[in-house]
Amino acid sequence: PGLAAATPLLYNAQLGRVPLVVTVGQNDTRLLQYDPHLSGDIVGIGKPHVKWSTELAYTEDIPTAVQRAFKMAVQPPTGPVLVSIPQNILEQEFDFQPRANTTVYPCLRPDVAALALAVEILSGAQNPVLLVESGVARCDALEEVGRFAELTGCRVYQHWMADVNFPVTHPQYLGDLDPTGPEAFDILRDTDVLIGVGCSLFTHGFILPKAQLLSNTRIVHIDDDPWELGKNLPTDCALQGDIKSVLAELNAALAVSLPPEARQQADERARAVGQDKAAAHSVLLACWDAERERTPIAISRLMTEIKAVAGPNTVIVDECWSSSQTLRQILDLTRPLSFFRSRKGGSIGWGLPGALGVKLGLPDKDVIAVVGDGSAAWSMQSLWTAARYRIPVTFVIVNNATYRQVKLVRRAVLGDYPLDEKHEGMELDSPVIDFRMLAHSMGVAADRVARPEDLGPALQEAVGSGAPRLIEVLVENRV
Repeated sequence: PGLAAATPLLYNAQLGRVPLVVTVGQNDTRLLQYDPHLSGDIVGIGKPHVKWSTELAYTEDIPTAVQRAFKMAVQPPTGPVLVSIPQNILEQEFDFQPRANTTVYPCLRPDVAALALAVEILSGAQNPVLLVESGVARCDALEEVGRFAELTGCRVYQHWMADVNFPVTHPQYLGDLDPTGPEAFDILRDTDVLIGVGCSLFTHGFILPKAQLLSNTRIVHIDDDPWELGKNLPTDCALQGDIKSVLAELNAALAVSLPPEARQQADERARAVGQDKAAAHSVLLACWDAERERTPIAISRLMTEIKAVAGPNTVIVDECWSSSQTLRQILDLTRPLSFFRSRKGGSIGWGLPGALGVKLGLPDKDVIAVVGDGSAAWSMQSLWTAARYRIPVTFVIVNNATYRQVKLVRRAVLGDYPLDEKHEGMELDSPVIDFRMLAHSMGVAADRVARPEDLGPALQEAVGSGAPRLIEVLVENRV
């Protein structure tokens, strides 16, 4: 039952490629044929979400199984591993001489022939597009990917932003792009070279009437997981290795090998992309300014106020789903380890407990968790944990009294319709959850903000309190 309850968290760890070793207590093996309480197919429950799942039969298996578990967890592609240990195994004793665990050196260099081919393809690119995802942050390759974009003059997009995988303020960064969605048709139609870095290329979310055609596009894919390379599309050049190492060597080769005319064209493309981005951002700023005083509070006003209190020492944890795009457009996310979101989507309810983990991992940082009301309702007990262990996280609950993300998915599948239209199973308005009262009941001080002018003072007080605090913000129920 414990593992069954933890399965959504294990799923998140799998998608996030978290090197995690999970041990699970099993009932006594002499009882398992009797279907005893608190037992089950632990190996089977864990298997879909881990690299390796095993159950021990003998106490003497513990050293081998545990050292193998840690070795597999940190070996690329990294991920969770599960070891089930029955009660009677835990009660036994045996002689054991400990030894140092296996040392894994994961930074594999790319193949020399693949590097040469990538340079050849990129040297002739006229309209390249770069897609990045969590592999960049996971391999600490933010600086290298930025240099790569500048050398090639790419337009840069991100399918699912879960970490800072490219500085959002960079002139060539253009934000979100689902390469399988209809909005990508025009962008990719004229793309002659598509480069994927640390991402799953063309992982479909929905069946579309027409598929994206890339018959005239050459594909270069860089990842440390061989499973991802060429998985969904034939790939012209697959570069397997540590992403930071691959990009560093590729950048060095491009700097030496790019012809002068190719370098000039890359600079011109980069300038043009920057100008287009600046023009589009001006339009957004005007829209945000026009709705600044709106009540219920506009999403853009909330995110602007969060930006105002977020300094260089602030980390943002994002699980506000339908409001997330606006948050990411407004915040200047440029530094590693300054932004966290469940990778590749993950399971709902990650935000509150995830923020506690981020604070424990980065104790010198101010952590602000921005979480939707539907997501917060899945894991409210995290507030009790924050209060009991005095973990100073500021929780901002975006309360629009609906599962708006579900409505957005419905619209993507079934077509356009008013998002304020009522649908069974999508509303949280009867009754509206009072997160301020829930927080108080679990020992966390909380405020409820309904007027835009009250946002700034409430956020400043919470972030500077040195204690867990919750701010519930009543926001507009629209996109």
